[in-house]
Parts: sequence; C-alpha cells; structure tokens
Amino acid sequence: MTTQKINSLVRKFSHSIEMNKDRQAYSDFKEGVNKGLDIARYTFEENANKFSLPGPDEDGDVKAKDLQDDFSQLLDEIVLTKKPNCSEERLDGIYTGFERSKKIFKDFLQEALPVEN
Repeated sequence: MTTQKINSLVRKFSHSIEMNKDRQAYSDFKEGVNKGLDIARYTFEENANKFSLPGPDEDGDVKAKDLQDDFSQLLDEIVLTKKPNCSEERLDGIYTGFERSKKIFKDFLQEALPVEN
C-alpha cells in the first residue's frame, strides 16, 4: 500500500473517531471512553502500514473481516493497569472505548473498501 493511501486512510479513521467522541465528557467513565477511542486511533496510526487492503483478485468481505480481526487483536493486546490517578470508572470507560472503536473500524472499512458487484 502506498504512503499516500495509508495517510488518507489514517486521516479518515481519525476523523471517524473524532466524530464519535463525547464532546461533553463530564464523568470519569465518559472521559475514559474518549481516551480509549484516542488509544485506538493512535494504535491504528502506528500500525497502518502493517495492514494490507485487498487486491483486485481478493474477496473484499473476507479481507475486511481479516482487517477487523487484526485491529481487534491489536486492541485486545493492550493491557492497562490501574494507576493512582485513574479510577475504575475511567478504566472501564477506556475498555468501552476500545469496543466502540472496533465498531467504528468496521464501519470505516465498509466505506474505505470498494464493494465489488
């Protein structure tokens, strides 16, 4: 995948994440959700060059599922520990943000990958 295509996808996914953040996060949980979305975005940015889009001979649905699985695995491997300034609610929110980002990534792939008829 070309650098230009990677950068375009990173920008689009980043925009999708920003659109799904809670602008009025008045609780530790909601702030945690936003933090989880940010971590997911940064994880995708750091690993975007490792993802490969389907070629013309590949089934787009199968490849999209593989990409979703790869992204989910990256997030599932992140282990967060409770720190003194991090409440349980915020930690729960972060993991909820990870789960929400997986759904956002699925929707992102549906838009980003061309559908073959």
